[in-house]
Amino acid sequence: MNRFNFTRNKIDALPTPNKGCMDMYYDSKVIGLSIRITSTGVKSFRVRKRIDKKYVPKTLGSFPDMTIKQARVEAIKTLSQFSSGIDPNKESRNKKIKGITLREVMDDYAHHKKNLIKDKTIRDYQIIFNGYLSEWKDKELNSIKRSMVEKKHRAIGTTSIYRANATMRLLRALFNFANGEYEDSDGEPIIQHNPVVKISLKKAWFREKVRTNIIHPNELKNWFDAVTSLPFHTANITHKNTSETVRDYLIVMLFTGLRPGEAINLKWGDIDFINNLLHIEDTKNHEEHTLPLTSYLMSILRRRKDESTGSVVFPGYNPNKSLVNSNKQVKKVIKSSGVKFLLHDLRRTFATYADSLSIQHSTIKRLLNHKEKDVTSIHYIQPSIETLRKPMQQINDYILEKKSGN
Repeated sequence: MNRFNFTRNKIDALPTPNKGCMDMYYDSKVIGLSIRITSTGVKSFRVRKRIDKKYVPKTLGSFPDMTIKQARVEAIKTLSQFSSGIDPNKESRNKKIKGITLREVMDDYAHHKKNLIKDKTIRDYQIIFNGYLSEWKDKELNSIKRSMVEKKHRAIGTTSIYRANATMRLLRALFNFANGEYEDSDGEPIIQHNPVVKISLKKAWFREKVRTNIIHPNELKNWFDAVTSLPFHTANITHKNTSETVRDYLIVMLFTGLRPGEAINLKWGDIDFINNLLHIEDTKNHEEHTLPLTSYLMSILRRRKDESTGSVVFPGYNPNKSLVNSNKQVKKVIKSSGVKFLLHDLRRTFATYADSLSIQHSTIKRLLNHKEKDVTSIHYIQPSIETLRKPMQQINDYILEKKSGN
């Protein structure tokens, strides 16, 4: 055994072992302290102790960043822990995992959810996190208490009850994730309680109004006039193309009832021009969605296809990437028509018109791609897509009639 009194000069003079090998040298002043030298020349102070019939090593630090004096002090402390039955490696791991911050949990949560939910949903989570939880990002998870959560919820609620509730739902999800994801060395979860639960216990969630806004039949003419005139108010050719895209995007949503995200991400491969069908695989409820398309919709899509140089139906400046933002054009439509609406209101309008035409609710569910909960419908009834063609035409004709002012 190579044992000597550690000094800087002696350690500096130690030779570097051959490739793939390492050498160990032992301090004669503090029994149990050693220095390991690898073939790359890295020198590390270590101690080890026999626990439960096996040697447990502990690296203290690298020489010369850690001085010999510091190594000896740390070695005595660590060996004392070993003698008391404490594994310092476990202690270090426990300390690290228990000190995990909210930002680290958010990063792990986003990575875990990457292949389980849509990229847009993850981006929405990041927006909420950065907008409302950023001041807590470096806080240890266990330092976030119920009283802090209550106060944060109330504060955000003064500007937006929807954002306040959404922020707390995200925070609750992060704590639930941490409870199942992070354990100490004994296999116990580091998070025992979810502080967001107090909002539920006190029934303090803000009551959110269910949106009921639609474009009423007597508003359709003004709305359509404003939508179809979008490109004519733009001189710049690039902006004009964008306005034409938004015009067609809004019309297609109204006539199909598609969710905004589903419509904006349509690709030409989703359109069957032979059978006049639209097929979407990536939907909100993860159920594939196929719709028959009317001749009116097909005329819009054929025109766009003839003019297209890329792969997406509603492109932005890049013909192969979907339009990112239609807010500017939507505001123009609202100002010009006097009809206030959000993109999702077009889907609600489609459903409301379908109901007013006495179309069966089970059919409306299929048109909207809402999940069926009835066991018989799920397992035994497999309806043909063609049965949706007639109700789609009914809705189409109704909208065209009302947009003409009839």
